[in-house]
Amino acid sequence: MAPVQVVAQPATITYNLYATDGYWTMADGTKLYSYGFIGGRVGQPLNYINQAGTLVSGVTLPTPTPGPVSPTELPLQGNAQFPAPIIYCETGDTVIINLKNLGVANKKAPNDPHSIHLHALDVDAANDGVPETSIAAIPANAKLPGAGNVVVYMFTPSYPGTYMYHCHQEADIHVTMGMYGAMVVYNTGDAAAATGPGTGLGGTLHGQAYDKDYVMLLSDTDTRIHSSEAGMGANFNMVNYSPQYWFINGISFPQTIHAGFVAPASFANWILAHPGYDPFITGSVGAGQRVLLRMINMGFETQPMHMHGFHFTVIGTDQRGLTHPYEKNTINIGSGETYEIIVDFGDWTVAGAAGTYHTGTYTRYDPLTGAPLLNTVTGSPAIPDPFAPGFAYVGGPVVGPPIPPVQGTGGLPPELPPTLGQYFPFHNHDDYKATNNGVYPGGQFTMLMPVP
Repeated sequence: MAPVQVVAQPATITYNLYATDGYWTMADGTKLYSYGFIGGRVGQPLNYINQAGTLVSGVTLPTPTPGPVSPTELPLQGNAQFPAPIIYCETGDTVIINLKNLGVANKKAPNDPHSIHLHALDVDAANDGVPETSIAAIPANAKLPGAGNVVVYMFTPSYPGTYMYHCHQEADIHVTMGMYGAMVVYNTGDAAAATGPGTGLGGTLHGQAYDKDYVMLLSDTDTRIHSSEAGMGANFNMVNYSPQYWFINGISFPQTIHAGFVAPASFANWILAHPGYDPFITGSVGAGQRVLLRMINMGFETQPMHMHGFHFTVIGTDQRGLTHPYEKNTINIGSGETYEIIVDFGDWTVAGAAGTYHTGTYTRYDPLTGAPLLNTVTGSPAIPDPFAPGFAYVGGPVVGPPIPPVQGTGGLPPELPPTLGQYFPFHNHDDYKATNNGVYPGGQFTMLMPVP
């Protein structure tokens, strides 16, 4: 008897999201008032960073209820997360998003209505999220009609790919204030669809196989709009927009490589509250891992992202595959645009079995005297990188020997042992955008790390 082929059945997946306000703390310590969303996927515990910067974990995700803010919803008010949770599903699934507006904790701020625009999804007008042409935005002010409503968005995606969502009420203000997140649609049966991006599982996209995927959500902001909305500055005209901060997944270098968090913050806590958003890219050279990067530009500027050490393959853009994929090492990503690119770590080679470096390179030091030593003196430590605690200049072979992570920085990626190896920058080549308010390095700057 021929084996029976089991076909995966489409699922119904529900997300409960709440619009509210909160605060971001930048990599340089600057704190900004923000708008955003908090919530997640039904059936999964809710973890979030509160206004004090402390992780709140294991919360049962409440179901939005029509009417005034309920006792189970009230703790979420004022704790908007940046960026908003990743929404993920498979083609053919029915996705339901329940949205309620909890209002603002900062009573000096406008208590604005909010909506969700499902950017690039082919949906009907009712689910499009533009208040003027769709379901109206939800007010929070109890004096306005519709306050306390729960709006239900529903869609069934046909095309796998990389998407985004954001508030479309006063989009110029609400987007740059933080009301956006990534959305990923997998092919039916992709292993990664079980847990979402950034979890080390693979699949296929546009006919290309990959071993794991990362979301790279690019954005930018001007601090003056945050001060204006918080009631602490003059009304800001958005035509004067000129950002001072640039982000990958809501954080900037060195936090993008798990360093530079100040207690009580840590990378471990941050990633628990923002699952799927780790921007530090790793791949196995020996296993020939093909790593899919889901590039999204939610900012207001075009971003030229440049990768060192590799040429990546562009396989798709704006949710459609390319007939002829092509290789690049720098790609311009316009506002609202997405690209899918694959980095093949199996293509990365160096001279010699373990890698060799010019013998005149002094990247190690004598721990007793501090004197510089040749990189070939592998028994001595490598010079630490002053800009990224926990990292060091390459001092010897390609990978190894292991080194302990620096305490309090969040260490290295949790799925890997701490390793001294080669690190390749992946950064915005408008290099002033690789700064935190003008201080280099920072901003849209992360790294790739080849591992054995």
